[in-house]
Amino acid sequence: MKKIVSIVVGLLVAVGALSPLQAEAQRGEKTLGLMGGFATYNDGGFTDVYFQYGFANHFRLSTDLGYVFRNEGCSAFVLDVDMHFPFKIAKGFGVYPLVGFTFNNWAYRGDGNASRAGANFGAGFDIYLTSYLKLTLQGKYSLMNDTGGGFFGAGIGYVF
Repeated sequence: MKKIVSIVVGLLVAVGALSPLQAEAQRGEKTLGLMGGFATYNDGGFTDVYFQYGFANHFRLSTDLGYVFRNEGCSAFVLDVDMHFPFKIAKGFGVYPLVGFTFNNWAYRGDGNASRAGANFGAGFDIYLTSYLKLTLQGKYSLMNDTGGGFFGAGIGYVF
């Protein structure tokens, strides 16, 4: 529990340290993209499709639907709804802390399924290659009973 509290406090300190920075022009921005990476619960790969919508300069909602590939006898479907708080670091480069909700349905070979709901927290970076294309690097931890783990990935998105 102390580890979780220290991580949450660290994220709050990071948000506070970044608050004087100018935001990217995010209001009304929509992004549709693909992400892939590594899931720590089963030491396997994952892929997902995501959609982001910027409601304000420092707030966007991100939803994603993904699949964790079978490894060590288990795989999963994942649904996330996260809140991002983006800040501009330099031209074309932004950083964001994130918090959100997750629902995972893990399938175990021979042992059935386990559905879990929980919370996400983490951070990410956006790199705008053009005004219509961005790369995303993201790391987050899904805090759930028995099936919690990290998701570390990279993605590409079309900004419209």
